Amino acid sequence: MLTVVMLNWTRPEYVIQNINRYASYKVVESVLCFNNGATLKCSAGLPPKCILIESSRDLGLYSRFAAASLARTKAIFYTDDDLWVPEATLEALYAAWQGSPSSCHGLHGRAVYKGYKRENVYGPVEVVLTRAVICSRDVNNAALSAVRFFEDMQAEPVGNGEDIILSFAAMSSSGALNRSHSLPSFNYPGYGERGSDRTTIEIHLRWPGYFAHRNQVVERSREVFHLKEPLSDTVNF
Repeated sequence: MLTVVMLNWTRPEYVIQNINRYASYKVVESVLCFNNGATLKCSAGLPPKCILIESSRDLGLYSRFAAASLARTKAIFYTDDDLWVPEATLEALYAAWQGSPSSCHGLHGRAVYKGYKRENVYGPVEVVLTRAVICSRDVNNAALSAVRFFEDMQAEPVGNGEDIILSFAAMSSSGALNRSHSLPSFNYPGYGERGSDRTTIEIHLRWPGYFAHRNQVVERSREVFHLKEPLSDTVNF
């Protein structure tokens, strides 16, 4: 069994859809939603599997780690509010994680050696995005403990690059690369579109410093987790 961890900021309708969808999956024990935005209005109520954590202000992306630390399962599934992962895909990711539980297993890999690249890559990778990724609670807690080494880095929003920290924490624990899987998922309408309201579009579209910052987080992570060189030279970098 696993715990789904989600954040809400400005897309409550998608968050509520996903809460209800994931709560219906057999492999899901609970859904933890950390709300960094306006109070969620759920006229029909939330499913019993859902635990909603309301914040009085936006605490940024590290709130993922804080919420996941409260999980009662060994497996954590992080996912964003701009996509939906079908049950069969989540079950496949969970099976892969069971085979190597100290690694991250997700849908969106990134090549980051000698420069952060934005394109999806699959197979063994250093970084897997928290758009859709399974990791262990122990790896989550190791990433949470490492946050203090990145607090001097200015980011929009606070905690940008948390998926990089998580990925390096996993590699430090496992001694192996993480894994990106080519499996079905579906983006909600508006994903990747540049809008007029800065609060409703993806971080990489609204913040010009996004990629430079993520390169800096990669380099800091190599120092913090003592992984100056990739674990293998036969993978996607």
